[in-house]
Amino acid sequence: MRITNLEIANFKGIKNAFIIFPKDERVVCLIGAGDSTKSTILQAIEWILWPSWNLSASDSDFYECDTSSSIVLRGTFTELPEKLLSEDKYGLYLRKSGIPLNEGENDEPVDGSPICLTIQLTIDGSLEPKWEVVCNRNEPKSISLSDRKSIIADKIGSNCAKDMLWGKFSVLQKYADSKGTIHDVQTSVLRDIAQKADLHTLDDISETIKTVGKEYGVGFKGDVTNHMQIQGISLSTTVGLFDGKAPLSQRGFGSQRLLSMGLNINASSNSSILLVDEIETGLEPYRLRSIINEFRLKHTTAGQVIMTTHSPIAVAECTIKELLIVHSVNGTTKCIPLESGDKQTDDAMQAQIRKNAEAVLCKRIIVCEGKTEQGFIRALDSYLSKEKGIRIAFTGIGTADGGGSSAIKCTKQLSSCGYDVCLFMDSDKADEKDQKEELINAGISIFDWEEPNAIEEQIFNDVPLHLTTKLIAIAIDEYGLDSVKSRLSKIPCVETDGYLVFNEMDASLKRSIGTIAKTKKIEWYKRVDLGEALGNVVFSELDSIDVNSRLYKVIEDIINWVIRNDK
Repeated sequence: MRITNLEIANFKGIKNAFIIFPKDERVVCLIGAGDSTKSTILQAIEWILWPSWNLSASDSDFYECDTSSSIVLRGTFTELPEKLLSEDKYGLYLRKSGIPLNEGENDEPVDGSPICLTIQLTIDGSLEPKWEVVCNRNEPKSISLSDRKSIIADKIGSNCAKDMLWGKFSVLQKYADSKGTIHDVQTSVLRDIAQKADLHTLDDISETIKTVGKEYGVGFKGDVTNHMQIQGISLSTTVGLFDGKAPLSQRGFGSQRLLSMGLNINASSNSSILLVDEIETGLEPYRLRSIINEFRLKHTTAGQVIMTTHSPIAVAECTIKELLIVHSVNGTTKCIPLESGDKQTDDAMQAQIRKNAEAVLCKRIIVCEGKTEQGFIRALDSYLSKEKGIRIAFTGIGTADGGGSSAIKCTKQLSSCGYDVCLFMDSDKADEKDQKEELINAGISIFDWEEPNAIEEQIFNDVPLHLTTKLIAIAIDEYGLDSVKSRLSKIPCVETDGYLVFNEMDASLKRSIGTIAKTKKIEWYKRVDLGEALGNVVFSELDSIDVNSRLYKVIEDIINWVIRNDK
């Protein structure tokens, strides 16, 4: 079984949502910032396929607790049991996937498309759930509990300990009909306990009972004593799994979750929908990677896994085809695929995910052209923390390495996925000017330099001379005095205590140092840590930089972008 699309109305934090799941991927990972309603999406699917009539809804399950508008959850499913598709069941309600329920719109299945049924759960102010099969052509038809039980979704959340016990909602029930066995054992054990129970210390009440009986005309055949008696199965008892003498419920949370996932997958022959909330919980990185790959191996032709995560490790383990970005704005939830369909863009995005998955877990992203820019933003972050009490991460902002030439495409794709993005890049490539204009026209902020400067050229051009000495000291510490000095043979300087002190020079000559610094096979600052060191020098004496310089203005604009988005 597989869900193709999901509609949600007035449920928890979702006023409305229409979600289409990837049609060619059986492992789907929902990612997004906190409170983006990822867990609510999983719960909506779980409720649509709830395995009993007893679903406990409350006023707090309604959007903004407004019970005047009913909760409506619709899931469209394919790869269903054949018995549900006959005309005497729900064959007249077959639909094509990918379209919402809309009275009057043609939703007849077409040749070559998946055969689907849409199940609708409605909960009104009375809090009574109602499950129906729906389509655009016929009046809703109630679906029986037995039919719903044939398409149950299995959810792994924080309560996986239930699957270590033989209980009503435990996966163990799928492996054996335990009800009769457990009842007989419990009854036998309780009778044995009743016969062996030593309650003689309670027998002091006997004389009192006899006295009262005599007074009120109640006789007794013998001594009054105390015995345990069975009333149904009145003692609370539980049957659970043990490892030797230790219950599995005492094992680590991660181990319990892995067992629960494995039991659920195997119990359904890999053909059901497995919902896993925050898959990383309790798992070490190697176990997390392993279980995601196991999901793929077990779900190649049947079934589906829909999981959520806040873990960059889990994100990096997924392909961009498996990732859906979840955004929630004013009650409207959208799930946007990260894949664009353009191979070059998708390859760049996949590389971005592999090396910096943290970026796509943020609400807003500063796309940096390369590692130098990433390091510079790290230095800016330290400056903001010290001077303004702000951390970029605390405002929901992360950084992404745009990968040089792919930075513009990366920015455009992230923007199309619903992220609030800006681009921090050089201005040393004339052929990128039109592409920049396109981003600006789309409302994306670009922070760049005077043409034709790269970041190194603009910094050396704009900083005071004494900071030039400090910037070159970074290169000397990293590559050695002789190497750096040989590159600067035409720049007037004096060697002092193993470092180079620069004499007066014009801006053009200073800029030429930046040109040397960025040259291929030299690249003094083309690492994140070296870019951060470069930025630390700039921010250590930001007040000494001309406020009318491009360097100062770009820094000021980036800070304003960060603060403006600090909601």
